[in-house]
Amino acid sequence: MKQLAKILYSKLLHLFHQLMGITISRNPNQKETNVALDEEYLEDPTTELSKQIILQDRVNQSEQNLELNYQDSAKPRQFKKASLFPDGKTNVAALSLVLYGVAEVLSQKMKLSWNQVNNTFSYEKEAETGKGKIFYYVTDNPETPQPETLAEEAALVVINEFDPRACAIHLIYCALVASLDKPWSGNFVIDDKQLLEYTGLVKRRDLCKHEKLSILYHLLRQPAQVLACIAWPKQEKAGAFTIADLKIWDISIIRDFETDKTGNNKLVSLKVIGQAGVWTKYFLNKSKYHDQTGIITKKTVQKLFSIGKQNAGAARMLVWLTFQIKPEFQDCVMGKTLMEIAYGKEKVSTAEQDRQLRRQMADDLETDLKVVKEAGWQAELETGPAWLTSSKTAKRPIGYWNQILNSRWRFHLPAEVQERLTVDSNQLSANNIQPLSGNVIREARKAKGWSRAFFATTMEKSVSWVDAVETGTRQVSQKDLPKLLNTLELHVNRY
Repeated sequence: MKQLAKILYSKLLHLFHQLMGITISRNPNQKETNVALDEEYLEDPTTELSKQIILQDRVNQSEQNLELNYQDSAKPRQFKKASLFPDGKTNVAALSLVLYGVAEVLSQKMKLSWNQVNNTFSYEKEAETGKGKIFYYVTDNPETPQPETLAEEAALVVINEFDPRACAIHLIYCALVASLDKPWSGNFVIDDKQLLEYTGLVKRRDLCKHEKLSILYHLLRQPAQVLACIAWPKQEKAGAFTIADLKIWDISIIRDFETDKTGNNKLVSLKVIGQAGVWTKYFLNKSKYHDQTGIITKKTVQKLFSIGKQNAGAARMLVWLTFQIKPEFQDCVMGKTLMEIAYGKEKVSTAEQDRQLRRQMADDLETDLKVVKEAGWQAELETGPAWLTSSKTAKRPIGYWNQILNSRWRFHLPAEVQERLTVDSNQLSANNIQPLSGNVIREARKAKGWSRAFFATTMEKSVSWVDAVETGTRQVSQKDLPKLLNTLELHVNRY
């Protein structure tokens, strides 16, 4: 009986390897290959028959997950090198308010306003006044079907371990899920070769592969450790909804180990099978509710990953810019707001009474703005003294702190994004896309909470033009259509 169980285990393990695409080492030294799924190691199954059943269940589940991704085996897009950035520079990504909150938790950590309520530690984010709330929690067991939300003491341990580099991983997930036709029912798959390329780790010559993959594994789990509960009121035709399924990302990580000559396990490959939570039905759905996407750049992702904890302020700026700066329309940002984004409200307030801290934060801002520029984002000083943008090192004038706080900045999208938008706009004109109906335009405007006058100003048109377009008495010209689509964030339908 024991021998029979061993044979069955061997066959099942071989089938598991085939499904997962894992290659078993067959060298003369007979290096041992160990496979770990979500930190669980398969032990000797001959002691309990139940372990055979567990293994078979995992094989069946993995097979079902992979079938979703391989329905069209002739187009395995997720396994092409650098397929996340097909043009080598940019890609569409889900950039909804829900996902922005996850990035805030990963980068801002305890600089956010956390509260202990009903034995859970949460961060509450309000969309717009009266337009919905999102409650964020953290967990230390994201792999389980129903992760546990943590109370303050345990939550603080998890939050303190969050790494700003996990925001780059989060953006990769955002791009992968945006490529799915039905994100609420499909899976995305990504392997270590792609991850090393997207994050720029492939260029690190000072790290061996085991070290690189270990870094990745540590970071791949972190976006899934942020949970959310969403309460949304009725808006126009979209009814009210509450999302009690707390998972934003459901991530399984399959790792392949080899034992070296000294008997140490070395991580030689990994693969991620991911699925987005129920939130996608409401925030990534072209047919109803919201379809909130934007464009990310490879340069931004790699810069976010490379600066890590060394430039946490710059990382927070990059996260904010990626989710908040929209094409064709943007508000100026006050210097004080920019400082609070980068360093936290409490620290900015404390600096009012601390001269040394003010000097340090002024130095940090100068450095972090250079890092942001290296990622492709251009900062234009709308209002403020010239020394704020001067490349020459000079002694700061008296009153420099108030000058920083009262300055006004305007950020411009990276050149790669603007180029992508131009190409897409030209394709729209070339394809002679029919103008949108007046009802669609009106509903999109109202969904943003904009008045007709505000929308007219944004479009550089008159209120009568808006009235004519929304009532259907006038069609939007092919020249104005790209700008209208971008302004109302309806341009996503063309991707």
